[in-house]
Amino acid sequence: MISFDYTFQSTDPVHWLILVALGAIPLIMAWLLWKNTTLAPDRLWLRAGLNLLLWLLLVAYCLQPVWKTTSDRAQALLVGHEVPTAEARRVQDSLGLPERFSPEEFVQKKLATHFDSITLLGQDFPTELMAQIGSASMNWVPFYDPDRLQAVHWRSVVRRGEIQQITGQINSSQKQWLKVSFAGQTLDSTLLDTGTQSFSLRFPAFAEGRTSTELYLADQLLDSVRYFTRPVPRLSYQFILSNPDFESRTLAEWLGQKGSPVSVVTTVSKGVQSTTTINGGVPANALPDLVITDPSNAANGLVKKALNAGKSILFINLTQPEVELPSLNRSLGTAFSARRTSTESTIPISTLLTALPYTFSESLPQIVTPGYPVAVWNKAGRVGVSLLSETFPLKLSGDSTSYEKLWNTVFAQTQPATGATLTATAPLFKGIPGVLSLNSVSQLPASITIGTDSLPVLPSPLNDQTADIEYLFGKAGWVPLGDSIEVFVEDSTSALLPTVRTTHYLRAFHASRYTRASQSNKPSREAKLPDWAWQVLFILVATALWVEPKL
Repeated sequence: MISFDYTFQSTDPVHWLILVALGAIPLIMAWLLWKNTTLAPDRLWLRAGLNLLLWLLLVAYCLQPVWKTTSDRAQALLVGHEVPTAEARRVQDSLGLPERFSPEEFVQKKLATHFDSITLLGQDFPTELMAQIGSASMNWVPFYDPDRLQAVHWRSVVRRGEIQQITGQINSSQKQWLKVSFAGQTLDSTLLDTGTQSFSLRFPAFAEGRTSTELYLADQLLDSVRYFTRPVPRLSYQFILSNPDFESRTLAEWLGQKGSPVSVVTTVSKGVQSTTTINGGVPANALPDLVITDPSNAANGLVKKALNAGKSILFINLTQPEVELPSLNRSLGTAFSARRTSTESTIPISTLLTALPYTFSESLPQIVTPGYPVAVWNKAGRVGVSLLSETFPLKLSGDSTSYEKLWNTVFAQTQPATGATLTATAPLFKGIPGVLSLNSVSQLPASITIGTDSLPVLPSPLNDQTADIEYLFGKAGWVPLGDSIEVFVEDSTSALLPTVRTTHYLRAFHASRYTRASQSNKPSREAKLPDWAWQVLFILVATALWVEPKL
């Protein structure tokens, strides 16, 4: 945008003289041209144009037009320690810069004030550097070593039996295995190809409280993945069975041993039912938190009532999914679908564990439990369908660990939502803002406690049962959230996640700098024609006026 570096002063006679002169000059020029009758029409227009150009040049010189331009006169390239010399030289040549600096040299010599624009290449930069950058604009060019994490995320809080998922990106130097392990046992693994790629590792959360697993690339430890596992809430269960069977009896006894109230309602003959209770069973006037039944009871009044009240239903003991699933869908408004994958009567899942030879068709509201043929459909409550044939052989063989892992995983997916749930995407870092997500089936609490701080909860404008809370963690280690949850905060100097931590820091810093720069802090200056340019223009126009009569 062009403005003028001139202000008219009405009290200054010189300004009035200049104004009168500029107004009189075109009149005088026009009168002289009109009086000259010897000029041909084409020469008359040429001379008039040159005179007009001279007058416009005089007006412009008096007004002194100026405009703003961004200033990129001085640009610095700072190279992190992990960046190879060849890569640093390539970027330096592409930017056309005469030299590059190390972070220490830049900080010690306090060079930030000498540059309008700073480019950071890599991730390994001290925090002192960020404090010195000041108002200069900043560009960031990431660089990642081979076999180093470029990004990694996981859930900082999970419930026991829920699926913990570790996702990220890595540049693999060769074809090799990436795995997550606990106490020397591999929980999940994936085979990486050569090059930059994304990865995903999934496993059920099996222990309660503080949990630490290790992420390995081949035999190299990349990171310790720390998260908090919440205990499974004490729920009530009710079995509604058309026929008594050993599968449901074993499951009911296992739930009872864990302290849950269980009621087992079995039809022994037409119109006659037998009820067995464990730990007092489900109260007479209350609905169970989870109903476990078979497909023949999909239209049962208690099943529909519990589902409409937000409780959960789990169907077991399927025998013909192609017939039973459509009937179940009509009764409960779901859309489960499965296709046959084998001509065998059952297919193996693991040792002593088999399932029907079907696989669930993909559907958006449907979630399939990783590792097991169990699908869950979210409605007012949750509807789960299991294609497992028999699970009690695990219990009878003495493999109670596998039996418990299986059903903890299934129930974690099918149990109804209870109370408020506080989660966060890890890793969280000291000194970098993190976002906590709060969800509740009822009204949100007015505030939550993080460490020793109490923060107000502001519900989302789109959903008054959810809220996002941004918090800057001031210390590392395990930080309590309320009374029963903790999250792990990485130290800003942690050796386990240097690349990821610094990337988080630079991304947050760069975003804030970009916002400020886009508002008003981008280096800029006023530009106008220098005196020598005015002299050249006046000489050119005057020369043209002098030469024109002689042509």
